[in-house]
Amino acid sequence: MAVIQAPFGATWEGQAVDRFTLRSGPAEAEIITFGAALRTLLVPARSGELVDVVLGYDGVDGYQQGSGYLGAVVGRCANRIAGASCLIDGRRVALEANEGPKQLHGGPLGFSHRVFQARQSGESAVTLTYTAADGEGGFPGALTLHVTYTLSGANLTIRCEASSDKDTYCNITNHSYFNLNGGGDVMGHRLWLSASRYTPVGPDSIPTEMARPVAGTPFDFTIEKALGRDVDADDQQLRFTGGYDHNFVLDPAQGLRRCARLTGERSGIAMEVWTEKPGVQLYTGNGLEGTGKGGSVYGPRQAVCLETQFFPDSPNHPEWGDILLRPGRRYDYTTAFRFSC
Repeated sequence: MAVIQAPFGATWEGQAVDRFTLRSGPAEAEIITFGAALRTLLVPARSGELVDVVLGYDGVDGYQQGSGYLGAVVGRCANRIAGASCLIDGRRVALEANEGPKQLHGGPLGFSHRVFQARQSGESAVTLTYTAADGEGGFPGALTLHVTYTLSGANLTIRCEASSDKDTYCNITNHSYFNLNGGGDVMGHRLWLSASRYTPVGPDSIPTEMARPVAGTPFDFTIEKALGRDVDADDQQLRFTGGYDHNFVLDPAQGLRRCARLTGERSGIAMEVWTEKPGVQLYTGNGLEGTGKGGSVYGPRQAVCLETQFFPDSPNHPEWGDILLRPGRRYDYTTAFRFSC
């Protein structure tokens, strides 16, 4: 078990960016301080070879100019917020828009585009810290976020802890794109979700209601199936988003529990996702593009995201659950990715 720190480059503004390589048994993870992003994750395949199962870039430039949030920690509030505004105790608060009239993943300069401070925090663990100023992205309160990555064998755990000096919203997720075969499209990957309901959206990708049953629809992953089986079905929801890009309401709603299992059909690698959050966003990389690590050309549906989260647009729907982070309270949630073959 080891942690190795090395320079990774600098931002356009001249801020130094470091990378931390975590090693545990045969597995290896690389995290950079720009966006606290997971850049590399090597795990054993059925053949015994190590496969890099996440997408990323060769340098800081890719992360600054890329539009896909590859591997990044996103927030202060992940997913979309309608009208780039939210309700706090009945008061309307204006936020910074970055997707038409909406806010996505914390605004134009959310956590995904900030440089974190980092330190080794265990034999194979690193903790990254960033303090967002009061008003950053439009959100009230100075908010301090700690993100701890821990690699134990072929298991990667991400713990996010935050506190604020004013009432604010906090909904952090990791936006890694997974390809368990190490390349090619992922439509042959098989997925199971512990979700009997999903969140439908309008043509603007904003939820129209909190939950709708998956039974009898292309959104039913309660029995494992290939991602590509129904992705092009004649379904209005899929037409709106060009594939899957929806929140799934998890059963049960609380506790650290398994919410998803994804299997690479060629590598034999299986990934379980464990979370304490009530939802998970399934995104089949419908808009994925760009040049990634080693000159790899990324295109639509060549990776899949499973983003654990509170429900999209929750800051405008207090009836969906009180997710305000108030002074004196602590945001503390864990997501784990557990690999086997």
